[in-house]
Amino acid sequence: MCQELQDAVNVCRPGEGRVEVRLGAEPGFLRVDVQDNGPGIGAADQLVVFEKFRQVGDTLTGKPKGTGLGIPISRRIIEHFGGRLWVESEVGKGATFSFTLPRRRNRMAA
Repeated sequence: MCQELQDAVNVCRPGEGRVEVRLGAEPGFLRVDVQDNGPGIGAADQLVVFEKFRQVGDTLTGKPKGTGLGIPISRRIIEHFGGRLWVESEVGKGATFSFTLPRRRNRMAA
């Protein structure tokens, strides 16, 4: 989740940015949504952000920030634990990165 928060902060204009984190539950899963009010990600680029060393350009400076590894690594870790990570976004309307992780049953209860 830290990587998603850092990425959200990076795309927001100084003093104007907003990042919201929501925690919730779905049947059998915990869910985290990280939403920003940055420039958004076009439909064609939404798969690119999950590829190693690939980034979507920063419309404020014309060049991306970082190495392009944070989100792909986060996705791999989340999937390793049985969850999933995805993005929902429109250009000009910010982005929401969400992930789920399975709930673990208490092995002592039964």
